[in-house]
Amino acid sequence: MAPSSDAAIFDLYRAGHIEEAFRKLVAEHGDNVYNTALFTLNDEILAQDASQEVFLRVYRNLKRFKGDAQLSTWLYRIVKNVCYDLLKKRKPERLEERQESQLRDDSPTPEIEAMADWEHHQLHEAVAKLQYSQRLALTLYYFQERSYEEVAEIMEQPLGTVKSHLHRGKAALARLLGNDEPDE
Repeated sequence: MAPSSDAAIFDLYRAGHIEEAFRKLVAEHGDNVYNTALFTLNDEILAQDASQEVFLRVYRNLKRFKGDAQLSTWLYRIVKNVCYDLLKKRKPERLEERQESQLRDDSPTPEIEAMADWEHHQLHEAVAKLQYSQRLALTLYYFQERSYEEVAEIMEQPLGTVKSHLHRGKAALARLLGNDEPDE
């Protein structure tokens, strides 16, 4: 989202048009919040839950937003915190439970599977194997197209640390995907 859109949403909110501002925020960020949660959590249902929790927290706390940072930066910091909280609570799933859930009706039809993009699936699986900090940094930087500075602000880490997460994450992805060298 462009800073001007951030400002427009915040201006709506300050003018007392709370519901309209919130609807615009969800409309502009809903897909990106979900996709960030999906790549971070590697679970569609958890990503949906995370997205709902993010927007619930935003709705409850928008009055606390002071405008020091971009509204979208504040939003993605909430996404980071919600995903982290969910990962901490998540218990390792037993293999039998996972196999059972795959046999239920939530498995895609053969037509949908045939249409799925194999490379995207491989990338998604590889990203899911990364450390949380690398996964979040890569998702924000490459998939959400945030700047280094925005990623550092969202992750609440120094710029050098974020660059290190990105570098190590790219190297790990290259190994997982069978490439010798990560693209620089």
